[in-house]
Amino acid sequence: MHLSLLTASLLLGAATAPALQDTAPVPASEPQQQPWEDLGGPLRVGDEEISELAIKRYLIYGPCRAAMEFHRVNAIIEDEAQRRIASYEDEMATWEAIKASGADPGPEPFKFTAEYFQVPEEEYQALRERKLAEFKVKYPLLDLDIEIRRSFRSTAWYQRELSQEMRFDRTFVPDNQDLWPDLTFEAMRQEAGDILIKDFRESYERRTAKLEADLANWQAAKDQGQDVGPKPTLMPEDSMYRSILRQIVRDAVYSVIDTKTGIDGLDEELLVTMDFDWDGTPELQITVDQVWQDVKTTISQKDIDDARQYLALVAATKQRLAAEGKLLSDEDAEAHFEEVRKSFGSDIFGIGQIALGAHQFPSVESYGAYMPLLEGYRRSVQPLMESPPEGGLSQVLRNHLDFSNQVMGLAKCDAEILLVAAFDFDKFEWIPDGWKSAREKTEWLKTELEKNSVEFAEYRQQKMEAAAEGKEFSPENEVMEPHAFWSRLLDEHCDFWDPPPPAVGRPGSDHAYRKNGRFGERSRNDMRSLLVESPYVNFLNGGLLTDEIFFNLPVGSIAGPLRGPDGWYLAKVNKRSPTQRPLNINDEKHMELLRDDWVRISFIEYAHEALDSAEVVGLLRDEHQAAK
Repeated sequence: MHLSLLTASLLLGAATAPALQDTAPVPASEPQQQPWEDLGGPLRVGDEEISELAIKRYLIYGPCRAAMEFHRVNAIIEDEAQRRIASYEDEMATWEAIKASGADPGPEPFKFTAEYFQVPEEEYQALRERKLAEFKVKYPLLDLDIEIRRSFRSTAWYQRELSQEMRFDRTFVPDNQDLWPDLTFEAMRQEAGDILIKDFRESYERRTAKLEADLANWQAAKDQGQDVGPKPTLMPEDSMYRSILRQIVRDAVYSVIDTKTGIDGLDEELLVTMDFDWDGTPELQITVDQVWQDVKTTISQKDIDDARQYLALVAATKQRLAAEGKLLSDEDAEAHFEEVRKSFGSDIFGIGQIALGAHQFPSVESYGAYMPLLEGYRRSVQPLMESPPEGGLSQVLRNHLDFSNQVMGLAKCDAEILLVAAFDFDKFEWIPDGWKSAREKTEWLKTELEKNSVEFAEYRQQKMEAAAEGKEFSPENEVMEPHAFWSRLLDEHCDFWDPPPPAVGRPGSDHAYRKNGRFGERSRNDMRSLLVESPYVNFLNGGLLTDEIFFNLPVGSIAGPLRGPDGWYLAKVNKRSPTQRPLNINDEKHMELLRDDWVRISFIEYAHEALDSAEVVGLLRDEHQAAK
């Protein structure tokens, strides 16, 4: 799911008025088969069959990628450990030769053993208990096990990743720089010269000095018979700082290993290969089935449905482009990918800045399947974007200009949105039959709103008539004004969840809080983030709930039910603010932004037209059509 470890399952704003009687139907649920036991059967698009292996691979590359990365990190730890153990004799021989020559050989080489690279159980338990205790102090309202699953998919994954993190530090970034491998020094220097190396060394010296003082005070107090508690230990390095150093080293190690994934054309049964000596024969091969056994119990039906939808959409779009003569050749597709990749550095995963960051695709591999299709479409529609002989914008760009201006020019929309969730944020799991029950409840809420509107109109008319006749108006039942009634529904039935503020330390900004559906004035991309949508979701579903609310809903009315990422929604637009900084069509940079935006948005329609017209077997089209 999309909430982090520091994101809570805590509903804000209890209603002060008496609760409405909730008569929305909630169907009983039957015990269901685990979704991973049946990935949905055959999936075919035209003559192409999409295998269960492809679905598994997509899921592992995406929501379950941490399981694959665990194996990759283990491989580089083991490789470094073996190298350093094996190099001791040569290092010792060199050291002795230098010493025999009368020169200063420096400190005697450290003899690394297999045991050195293993984390002592007591150290692991101490770190784990400290981290969990710190979390409980900072977020006492959160259920620790659920928050671990929210971030790591399972408690077991968290425990093994923590242990692996300690092994990585022990191997590549131990506190004592005398034990650093040459690669770590080189990685730090490439990043920032000697600054990081110097800072880390000085931090270690300060912490060591403090430990010596603490130990002396502890021993003195103990000698006097005082209750001194546990023996002091070395203060850990700042966790954020160490995490940054760890990433620098990890990227440096990966850069000297020939790594291939599906984006490089690996056979379907393989996830990743790693060739440490670049001889063309990988030392490590990780298969789909190997990792699937580890991740399958964390897979939800929503994960599977999205995977099938994406793979079918890509297949249908590819077939349409091929039929229309617009599909890039394999050579052109590879050249385009290389061009894009180089713009983000030499590391293949540098492209993740766009794929996983800006566009929020589930993996670089899924983005790699999308890129050549988008580029083939872009080249085919290039003539449509050219200026007409009389100058100015082409018709397609004129039609798209208002949309781009509102998005990139930071127009704003003040909306209130009520979510009836198909997902149980408290238990961090999808509700059985949750989409159906959420829609039924949303329809019931809409009916209640409409009934209140009629009743209030009658109530208001009666009140006005009584006033005109000079009579006292004494209704049998008070009727709430429609806006107040809507506000009450938000308080009592909206399922948006925000993290509680930390109990200790400074609270962060509440800009990303959903505030029980009262979003306030937001730009389109801000609203998209609050609704957990993205360019990837737009491509997957063929539309966004965000855009329906931001651009299309009439001001003042309540619309719905509308399907979105977490369930069904009702929405009310209070007002809209115009564009603050419109695009300048005389500026080529602005024109490039406009063209790129039109290509990307129009390609979504093109792709879904391809899927809708294709002969498809095994796709829940109605679910995704409802999201458009």
